[in-house]
Amino acid sequence: MNLSWLLVAGLASLASFYQFAYAQKGETSIDYSLVVYNPAKSLASNRILNGGGGSVGFILGENLELKGELQGYATTTFTFHLPGTVNSAKGTFQSQGSMVTYLFGPQFNFPMVRKRLFGEALFGGANTGAYGSLFKAANVTGLSAHNNGFAMAIGGGIDIQISNHLALRPAQLDYFLTRYEWKQIGINNQSNFRYQAGIVFAWGH
Repeated sequence: MNLSWLLVAGLASLASFYQFAYAQKGETSIDYSLVVYNPAKSLASNRILNGGGGSVGFILGENLELKGELQGYATTTFTFHLPGTVNSAKGTFQSQGSMVTYLFGPQFNFPMVRKRLFGEALFGGANTGAYGSLFKAANVTGLSAHNNGFAMAIGGGIDIQISNHLALRPAQLDYFLTRYEWKQIGINNQSNFRYQAGIVFAWGH
């Protein structure tokens, strides 16, 4: 008798998670986001970017979700040590700029009892005024700054169920790449680390 009740309780708990994760049409998240940003290899040191945003996901199946994400990061000051080029003088210059990212792609969900592991591969763009500000500060001539660049986030995290429509996301860890190009001084890909945490709301029976 006791074994039967344990079996029923276990199935009910598992079914409750499936209702949260997959009986809905989609989900929305609100998050805090931290990026360890590497501006340009040896030209500048790492910067910590603090921000946040959210995402919307549309459930396509038990393990697949189509996700769109928007994040914003507050203005910060970058210090660049530039070599001399035909377009600019050698020196140390400062620039300021915020950053906005917009990413889209699949999220792969792996359900467990009252929690869910997930992985994602998101692609899109990033916009910042930092490089335009740097070109102005360094009096760069003959070139224009590319404030819009390619962006990509690959990683994953865990969601912990609170109710049928609410989950806590304590950790999401991503390799976060941006591509702001200034090939004359070696700015091309920026390999960054991203941490996120927030709340997930499921919606739409």
